Amino acid sequence: MITIAANGYGINENENIELTHFLSYVIGYFVLQVVCIITTFINVQQPQAVPPTLPSMNVMGQVVTKSKRTTALQSITNEKPQQPILPVRILELEATIENRPTIIDEKSPAVLKYRTPHFRATATLKFPPLDEGEHWKIGWIQSCTRMDFYNSYGDSGYSSWEFPQLMSGQSPMISDSDGRNYPFYGSKSEVIELQGPFSDYRTIKVLMNDNFYPHITWDIPTSNERLSRLTNVKRHQRFYTWLVAMNANNGSILVLKTINWQMDLEINVDPTKPQGSRAILISNPIPIQPEILKQNIRIPTCVLYPPNANSAQILVWHPGCRLGEISQRPEIVVPPRCEYVLHQNPFYDHYIRHKTHTSVQNKLNGGSSSSSSENKINITQSSITESYCRLIYPQPAHSKPPSIPGNRCYNGVKHILEDHARLAQGVIVR
Repeated sequence: MITIAANGYGINENENIELTHFLSYVIGYFVLQVVCIITTFINVQQPQAVPPTLPSMNVMGQVVTKSKRTTALQSITNEKPQQPILPVRILELEATIENRPTIIDEKSPAVLKYRTPHFRATATLKFPPLDEGEHWKIGWIQSCTRMDFYNSYGDSGYSSWEFPQLMSGQSPMISDSDGRNYPFYGSKSEVIELQGPFSDYRTIKVLMNDNFYPHITWDIPTSNERLSRLTNVKRHQRFYTWLVAMNANNGSILVLKTINWQMDLEINVDPTKPQGSRAILISNPIPIQPEILKQNIRIPTCVLYPPNANSAQILVWHPGCRLGEISQRPEIVVPPRCEYVLHQNPFYDHYIRHKTHTSVQNKLNGGSSSSSSENKINITQSSITESYCRLIYPQPAHSKPPSIPGNRCYNGVKHILEDHARLAQGVIVR
């Protein structure tokens, strides 16, 4: 069969089939190209995937990725602002105890004396500039965390110098301030005051020293005689000493460094031997050196307020007991100079209390179980008959504030100490 084309040319059946296949191929090719173009266009419109990158640091020093930056910054905004850090630089810090044994003195017919090696702490610092009205105190604060101080008199009994706050567990430690410049250890080289304005860094140096120079009666504390009955002296004390910067305007305290130190000694006494050859040091003559702690210890509030160690300690007599035995009728033979100490402490309710024995007062002759080189505890007639206390905070509900002429502690820094009780302490790491 022959088909006549419109143009006049003739095309057979086989050629028609080939033409149809060709046209199908061309149409399919163009359709495929259109699909590819459309797919390419759609892919171009989609966002490109962000390749993984290294994390970046924001201004707060937190690690965040770019994709999560908004969320991270939002969390930072909700955080409480950090307390400003005072840029104090410690240039030099040293804490040592003299490398020598305790010195024993038997010259007095009434008391045995001994002098321990000195603990000394020295710090050199650079303090930053201050604006007008700023006022800072830089110095040492010290507390006693433990005291075991026993004087044995054979079968007659033993006496014990005690801090009621520590014995009863009322406080974990007690202030070792000089009693005039709370809460600092002393008022001279132990603390430096800086007042603004000044524009340059200032180099300052603060130092302190502490040792023990007690007087211990040869005879028992309740005796009016001067016999030799003392057989043993044992003492173990531990301390924390802080280097601090205190804002004198609001009482906040920054702890710069914390030192831990102790003093251990034991003396045997042979009362049958003549005076001058009775006592011998049997503990290690080489003292244990202080430790500057890597982690600062927080200062408890009880360390910042009176009474201090010297006005709080008492001498208790345990008759008929050897060391370690519990007396049935312990006697307080030397009361605290701060009368509130026993009034607020029920631990001693069953102890016999009476006025200081005249024999103890006479024998000590102004001596003491001192805990400093200046013999801060002096049991004199005035301190026994005229009781006083530099109690600042908290005030007992049943008592009136003490009226002590010239009490600079009460009148001058009461508001500072009260403010400090409400403020958190900061720790500077340099």
